Amino acid sequence: MPLIKFYINPDSEKYRPQISYTLMVWAKNQQCEILLVDSSNNAVTIGRGAEHMLQIGDNLVVQKELREGAAPFKPDLQSRNYLSDAFYMINSVQEFEASALDDLNRFPYESSYQYTSGTVMHNLVQDCFHAISKIAGVPARHEPSSFFLSHDIDLVYGAIVEDGFNVLKKGRIDIFLKLLFNVAVGRPDWLNMDKIMRLESEYDCRSVFFWIVNKGRVNQREINADYSFASAKVQQEFASIASAGFENGIHKSLKQESFQQEFTKYGSIPLANRYHYLKFQLPHAYHDIEDAGLKLDASLGFPAEIGFRNNYGLPFNPYNFNEGKPFSFVEAPLHIMDRTFFQYKRASPREAEKDIINFFECNRTNCVLSVLWHNNFFTNYKFKGYLDLYKKMLAYIRDNSFKTISAATIVDKYSIVP
Repeated sequence: MPLIKFYINPDSEKYRPQISYTLMVWAKNQQCEILLVDSSNNAVTIGRGAEHMLQIGDNLVVQKELREGAAPFKPDLQSRNYLSDAFYMINSVQEFEASALDDLNRFPYESSYQYTSGTVMHNLVQDCFHAISKIAGVPARHEPSSFFLSHDIDLVYGAIVEDGFNVLKKGRIDIFLKLLFNVAVGRPDWLNMDKIMRLESEYDCRSVFFWIVNKGRVNQREINADYSFASAKVQQEFASIASAGFENGIHKSLKQESFQQEFTKYGSIPLANRYHYLKFQLPHAYHDIEDAGLKLDASLGFPAEIGFRNNYGLPFNPYNFNEGKPFSFVEAPLHIMDRTFFQYKRASPREAEKDIINFFECNRTNCVLSVLWHNNFFTNYKFKGYLDLYKKMLAYIRDNSFKTISAATIVDKYSIVP
């Protein structure tokens, strides 16, 4: 493994923690080692001026009072601010001062630089890292992408209402009676984890299931689970997932409870989390995840658009500005979600397939491509076509010799924290 020396000029010394962090992420990405030295001899120099091999821009500064009046961030690989731009994008710094939020108090895609610059589909941080590698004399790595498959279990009993209404509109009383019978015998159509696991196993794939421990409506717009996590039926499914070699995680609910309170209901401290509705705000959520002792979070994605919310294709440890060092957990960003197409884009499965496969094709290397397919999208009534689309994604993974990766493996492989 090559060792690369870097020298930080005194004019950028105050940014040493951020520079060191970004170099650590780069070194993990390119599989090399770094050494910060006190002399510029035989070292890659880092500083504010054009005479340095790597220039430092203002994107390492987060404090609002220091950024007021600054131009909005715009990706520019010609600027040679590879380190500072990568740092800014990886850590979603644009969201730290966000004031324009959506109706669920989330950072909206339409407020992002990805939207204004048209770069949401591009792994720009990897471009920055390849540029740094070229300057450092390190061959750019092109590792085949892998896939992180997951399922948020929001609803189990909703099939009788949502699928039932859909088939009744079509006059299929026979199908409605079948849905009703399945509920009566304790086997609702959306309690289908065994079906999902059998399907994925046919393609030699594995996934993680995220569960909500709180039940009921929060307000007119928001609802937690429609099931009791403690019920015998749900616990049976939960146990069968682990015994089959798949993974479980927590789906942080909308209830005003701490992670620790929800862990008590979950029964243990899980390895991984994803926020329900992807409802979180940065940087506060990162501190909550860290304090909870979680090892992985999988929430960093735009609900309304596929692609990169932080323009980086690999899992990473976010930077803790309070401590000047990485958080101990790994963030595995979300890239593809069924509801993005069904709810936000109002796209047909055929239209969704075209966009999804195009995204996969553009990111065949240096990514852990995260796909979320809710359990209710595995029925062919209200969500007709989405089961077949998921099968096509599994076939794409198999036919291109890609692999799925577990949450546990992501933590082991991508964390920069010992």
